[in-house]
Amino acid sequence: MPPELCQLSNLTGLSLHNNQLSNLPPEICQLSNLTTLFLHNNQLSSLPPEICQLSNLTRLYLHNNQLSSLPPEICQLSNLTRLFLTNNQLSSLPREICQLINLTWLSLNNNQLSSLPPEICQLSNLIRLFLHNNQLSSLPPEICQLSNLKVLDLFDNPKLTSPPPEIVEQGTQAILTYLREKLESSQRQWVSKMLVVGEGGVGKTSLLRALRGEEFDTQESTTHGIEIKSLELTHPTKPDVTMQLNTWDFGGQEIYHATHQFFLTNRSLFLLAWNARLGFEQGKLYYWLDTIKALAPESPILLIATHIDERDADLPLTELRRKYPQIVEHCKISSKTSLGIKELHQAIANTAANLPLMGEIWPTTWLNAANAIRSQPEKYITPQQLWKIMANNKVADISKEVLARWLHELGEILYFQDNEELNDTVILKPQWVTEYISKVLESEEVINKFGIFTRQEMDKLWQDLTSSMRDHFLRLMERFDLSYRTLENRDISLVVERLPLDPPNYEQKWQQIQKTGNCHEISMKFKLNTIPAGIPTWFIARQHRFTTNTHWRNGAMLVYEQQHLALVEAVKGDRYIKLTVRGPNPLNFFVLLRDGIEVTLARFPGLDIQRTIPCLGHDGEPCTHEFDYQQLSKRWEKKKGTIECPEAIEDVSVAELLYGLNWNTQNAVLERIDELETKVVDGQAAILDELKNLRELSQREFTNAFRREQAKIDSHCPNIFVLRPRGGKSWQKAIAGQKIDLQLYCQAPGCWHPSEKDGLYEVDEPAKWLRATAPYIGRLFKVLRFAAPIIGPWLGVIDPKEYEALYKNDLELFKELTAKLPEIENSEDAEIADKITRGEDLDPERADGAALRALRQLLEEKDPQQNWGGLKKVLTPEGHYLWLCEHHAAEYKR
Repeated sequence: MPPELCQLSNLTGLSLHNNQLSNLPPEICQLSNLTTLFLHNNQLSSLPPEICQLSNLTRLYLHNNQLSSLPPEICQLSNLTRLFLTNNQLSSLPREICQLINLTWLSLNNNQLSSLPPEICQLSNLIRLFLHNNQLSSLPPEICQLSNLKVLDLFDNPKLTSPPPEIVEQGTQAILTYLREKLESSQRQWVSKMLVVGEGGVGKTSLLRALRGEEFDTQESTTHGIEIKSLELTHPTKPDVTMQLNTWDFGGQEIYHATHQFFLTNRSLFLLAWNARLGFEQGKLYYWLDTIKALAPESPILLIATHIDERDADLPLTELRRKYPQIVEHCKISSKTSLGIKELHQAIANTAANLPLMGEIWPTTWLNAANAIRSQPEKYITPQQLWKIMANNKVADISKEVLARWLHELGEILYFQDNEELNDTVILKPQWVTEYISKVLESEEVINKFGIFTRQEMDKLWQDLTSSMRDHFLRLMERFDLSYRTLENRDISLVVERLPLDPPNYEQKWQQIQKTGNCHEISMKFKLNTIPAGIPTWFIARQHRFTTNTHWRNGAMLVYEQQHLALVEAVKGDRYIKLTVRGPNPLNFFVLLRDGIEVTLARFPGLDIQRTIPCLGHDGEPCTHEFDYQQLSKRWEKKKGTIECPEAIEDVSVAELLYGLNWNTQNAVLERIDELETKVVDGQAAILDELKNLRELSQREFTNAFRREQAKIDSHCPNIFVLRPRGGKSWQKAIAGQKIDLQLYCQAPGCWHPSEKDGLYEVDEPAKWLRATAPYIGRLFKVLRFAAPIIGPWLGVIDPKEYEALYKNDLELFKELTAKLPEIENSEDAEIADKITRGEDLDPERADGAALRALRQLLEEKDPQQNWGGLKKVLTPEGHYLWLCEHHAAEYKR
């Protein structure tokens, strides 16, 4: 920084970003009239204390530096409203930061913060606090006193236990609600889960009986489903504390494994039992260890060798520990003679004491309510009864739904609040559900009919349930992706875990499509370290709307619009899943199904996955090489256009390999749509079909991308819309002063259309609102301009010709508006205005985030009942959240 710069005492804005600055001279304090200072993207490791003399500073940009601490003197910048410190090396904040009383925006993402000073609660004007990707273990509950706080980003803090992850995932209001009740009164809860797994017949139930001091039962029956009891232990270092472990005894037969996976949760203690008499190979230790690692990668494991009164336990423990570092200890016991039980008891106590949930601090009202719910004798109750129990234990109204979600995520209850078909019942004993599901899996009729489950068989197996509960359990099986009702007969379900192991003869149909001409193929392999139970059967159940009725335990053939076929196969011996789609325009169907596979795999957070896609071939000849998808994506991000194929020693285009598969290639997809639209006049069916598929793909991927952004900033709402000038057919020269209406659109991929029930809102202060949303509007128009006025039954009473005219007018006006956006130069942030003018995308935290928050705020103000044009938030089987009209929402009902 040149010294003479410090002599410009009247300077109000200074931009020194994107340099190699390693320090600032103390003389910077002479710039006493500075209001905005850009210092991001440098190499600053510290700030001079003299910076505190810039008393007029309102915005300070320090992100992407190497700061390890802040000078306490920073508290003297009393006019500061925004402080950006993302991507530094801060491990703590000075307590004096609480004196920045005008601060509204504090960004601390991607640092090394292990704690926050309680005094931060004095920042009474703070609206947004970003703490993404730090090392926080707990938040000071006083943060709930920040009454203006709208956004609290705590994602990716792996050590955070208070608030617990289940609360963090519910968003800002849930976090503040939890902290508020915790601040009023809190208690430690010494309760956690111990899950006992292993093959059938290894002695899991006898092991638990021995731990509880019960007599050995030589006639112990096989466990069907799950049995839950409790085990009390004295804390190893706190003799006055009694820990309670809820012990889950899982039936070991393979057919139960898919149902158990919903309860094998992370942050629990696992006991993996194997029979020393039969050997560890027969105990399938590697299979079970892979499964635990995939489902609960952070959970400790105790290996338990049973029956050591009959044979010594021989185990390659060193090798196992190297591959599975979750293994804490190997214990050897005999439930029959009680040999080793005392030592096992102590090992469990030592390990349980360190579980994340053990000794967790709960708000007292929440803990009392949870205990009252646990003590209910009923197996299920209504939501109204649940709210009454909470009210009796003084849980605040604002906290009830948050607590219910938390208990659901912890596996204490089953209550799907957002599912219209399931939210009328609260299951208090989750293991009760598995008992009835097990009856279906064990049914001779279901087995003999290769998974066919009829209404008559249901009435027989579940005869002791009321008719309404039978329907509820059937819907639960569908929710767990264990079955689905056939499209031809809704009284018949297909239980995917009982599909035949051998595939039917599908080869002829699969090969036939290649002979239709103009047939293309896209495929991807998902190479896994193990294939747990539920893969691919859960995927088959989720994708049943595309069924061809050609399916087996390890695969299925699916169809889309009668001209695209997909084949998904799990090759368990080689541990991979392969998805292949064939047809004239397979990309759209392929990406949709791939997302469905990803949703299934995401249930296993510790699963090792390598995704590969085949080489495009050379000179018209096929090639056997497979490229690593992640490596291709990295090359694309680094603007490397080619990659060498090691088989042919030739360069292959990265853009062609990733086209449409990675949404960073969206511009190529949109360019192709643009090209096709110029050819539509020819009326060729092939062109129209490709155009339709690419429109659907681009629209779905756009809404999916911004759904992720909305999750980050906790502002879920419909996000597809057009803007219309109120009372006129065109935009005025000065659009900032013009009255504007916002029209919400249904987000059905390929069928975007105006919401038919209202959904029209006037924008107050259009200049300010357009400044906030301009970057998002630009990105939205890139996709919206390729939408088409598709006529369908969702139009209601609108005349099709009127609708088409309205639709085209919307697009023309939106195009006109987008062209005028750079004229909005009075942006609050000069840097953002400059980027808008250049048409560049902005950092999501500051641009898309701000836009989506502005959209949510507008909709809440104009429509506090959240009718939002009659659009319903729908979670598709592929994991996409879409805001849909009634007609399109019905397509996803099971």
